[in-house]
Amino acid sequence: MNTPSKKSHILVVDDAPLIRGLLVQVLQRYGYEVDTAENGQQAIDYFLKQQPDLILLDADMPIMDGVTACAHIRELPQAKHLPIIMVTSFVEREWVDRAYLAGVTDYITKPVNWDVLRNRIHYILQAKQAEEALFEEKEKAQITLASIGDGVITTNASGRIEYLNAVATKLTGWKLDEAYGLPLPQIFRIIDENTGQPLTFPLHHYLEAGQTVELSSHIVLIHCDQKQRFAIENTAAPIRDRNGNTIGLVLIFHDVTESRKMTQELSYQAKHDALTGLYNRHEFETQLKRVLELAQEDPMTVEYALLYMDLDQFKIVNDSCGHEAGDQLLKDVAKLLQKTIDEDKTHYTSAILARLGGDEFALLLEPCSLANAMTTAPILCHQIEKIRFFWGNPNQKNLFTIGISIGLVPFTNAQTLSPKTLLAMADTACYAAKNAGRNGVYVYQDNDLIAQDQNIQWVSLIQHNLEKNQGFSLYYQPILSLCNQHDRGIHYEILLRMNNTQGQLVRPGAFFSAAARYNLMPNLDLWVIRTVLTWLNSHPQQLEQLTFNSINISIHSINDNSFLETVLNYLQTTSIPLHKLCFEIDETTAITSLTGTVKFITAMKQLGCQIAIDNFGTGMASFLPLKNLAIDFLKISGTFIQRIADDPIDYAIVNSINQIAHLMHLRTIAENVENQQIIEKLKEINIDYVQGHWLGEPQLLLSSTKSE
Repeated sequence: MNTPSKKSHILVVDDAPLIRGLLVQVLQRYGYEVDTAENGQQAIDYFLKQQPDLILLDADMPIMDGVTACAHIRELPQAKHLPIIMVTSFVEREWVDRAYLAGVTDYITKPVNWDVLRNRIHYILQAKQAEEALFEEKEKAQITLASIGDGVITTNASGRIEYLNAVATKLTGWKLDEAYGLPLPQIFRIIDENTGQPLTFPLHHYLEAGQTVELSSHIVLIHCDQKQRFAIENTAAPIRDRNGNTIGLVLIFHDVTESRKMTQELSYQAKHDALTGLYNRHEFETQLKRVLELAQEDPMTVEYALLYMDLDQFKIVNDSCGHEAGDQLLKDVAKLLQKTIDEDKTHYTSAILARLGGDEFALLLEPCSLANAMTTAPILCHQIEKIRFFWGNPNQKNLFTIGISIGLVPFTNAQTLSPKTLLAMADTACYAAKNAGRNGVYVYQDNDLIAQDQNIQWVSLIQHNLEKNQGFSLYYQPILSLCNQHDRGIHYEILLRMNNTQGQLVRPGAFFSAAARYNLMPNLDLWVIRTVLTWLNSHPQQLEQLTFNSINISIHSINDNSFLETVLNYLQTTSIPLHKLCFEIDETTAITSLTGTVKFITAMKQLGCQIAIDNFGTGMASFLPLKNLAIDFLKISGTFIQRIADDPIDYAIVNSINQIAHLMHLRTIAENVENQQIIEKLKEINIDYVQGHWLGEPQLLLSSTKSE
């Protein structure tokens, strides 16, 4: 038989020297450490000082007998699990009962059978060690369960509570002594987050599943005070004994209320326009696609209406009073449109309103006949026309009136259309409404000559200016270093403008739609690149001071096979240091046209050019595609920057984007920086560069219509 690896300490208590000595010799031969005492009182005193692992105790001794000594020792807290073996010649029932009543672990009679004694000591000590190890593991488990951040509830096989840790108590409101023995559903009360309906915890399912199972998402736990609610994620698993029988259930759950709020907020941000709170273009196209797909499945003919709305005279407010006034007007218009639509539900069942960008809005009515749409659209025009917008200081406020031009496209589920086609049709009709005198409604019709003429006019003017190499102007807007005091170089973004037939300067938003529709964007991008290279070559002093300038590349150019070849030809024949050129690609372009983007970026980086991702955050703000793109700058969308001083969520989003960008060794640029408060917040975050009208209005770089 193997002896213990660590010597166990045994106390032999007997008043007979011969028996005491014999026991010592035998036990030492078995490998134990042995001490002795001559009576019960000595045994008590010795235990208090040395606390042996086991006591062999004679029953009949002077001063204090063994039974009495055993009873006293058992009263000591540290002796609760101490093995005590009574070794005596008394075999009477009275002595045996008294001994066990006093708390002995075992009872051996004299003369002692040494083999029996040896085995009993061995297995009693072995059991004691196992019990201590089990107790230690249990203590560790209890401490672990009490200290972890998850709530833990265990039940018996009937689903009644046996244990709650501190986190479970906090989230449920129940203390262990109150909850013990109660049914799990009484303590763990959950509802559906979306519907608010109570949910039944599938106890038997988890007990019978035989494995860990996750509860469905969107679960809310109700505190026992009925006031507090916690969004949770949790798992449940059966507890089994050594024979595989299910003896209970362990439920582990954690509070995800804050993270779920953040997720919902980020989801909301991705779908909604930051300024007005309406759906953004991406989400509107998603909703339009949904309607078109559902329409195809409906055997009945259903009518729908799409309204494309563009504000009239908005530019006057924006240019004369600034972007703050323009933003406020857009918010006022959005609220008025939503209010008017909500009050006009007799003509349609559902209405989806969105801001597409700038001063453009879209409205999808379902189901809605053309006649009903033609009732609703003039009401919208009339309501917008009634707006009286005041802006300025208290002593001198300017009054503005505006209008709205609406392009209306009726369609049915019998037609096969895409969201982009529908929006293009509605956009065309909106231009026709503007050409017809503004603040009116124009219904799109197939082969609409008036609307087509408007686009053809833009196309004709663009082509004329490209062929004659005149009629376009380049502006530059400074990009300032924020946190690097030693960066004294010049940085700016190139902006394109065009002159119309009346000699008025036209922003890209007016003609880019027609240019994109008729595949002229690559030509415009090439004109900008070629002209910038020529200007830099002819201005060596500015070139020497320049650190980088940014040139925007459209999605249409990225997807054009010949565009890259032409750009490479330009760059390979110029003497300009190519690291001073930075090409900006919109985030949505980078994600939706990833193959073309990778091809373009790879070619530019091989020549030494720099790359920036523009408007980051207007799409899904995903870093995953960017990990495989060799980019240098990340331009954070102004939708987050504008409210960073007032909105902690926007602050957190910008901070997170900046931190991750820096981990990826990217420099960050904040767009739409419009006041000192924003600057201070961006300094806290450690943004690298800033850009905005408040920091510097776009300035003329060159105009092809007059000499420099």
